[in-house]
Amino acid sequence: MRIDVFLHSTDEIVPLLKSLTGKVHLIMATQQELAAALTALQQTLTGVSTEIDKVSTETQSLLANIAELTAAVQAGGATTPEVDAALAAVQASAESIASKVQAVDALVPDAPAPAPTP
Repeated sequence: MRIDVFLHSTDEIVPLLKSLTGKVHLIMATQQELAAALTALQQTLTGVSTEIDKVSTETQSLLANIAELTAAVQAGGATTPEVDAALAAVQASAESIASKVQAVDALVPDAPAPAPTP
């Protein structure tokens, strides 16, 4: 970007320079505010990422426990309709949670692979 300014007297120069100096300070302050806001946002995103990792790990653990429970119930022989219904409800809840975790994971791009070291 190019700005051409033609001044014909020193009376015009001083106020114009003061105005330009003020605008430069404003731009620099705005840049500092933006950098601070971006740093804060990065910290927030890091925290959210950590929480998502925790939820993912807990969901996998829950799914494993439900699979073990299902196998134990099936190995135990005949169960009442109430136990069958409760087990089906738990399995459906676990599948729903897993689906939601996968949906969140799909929204967040994977971190790029590190560049190979020569």
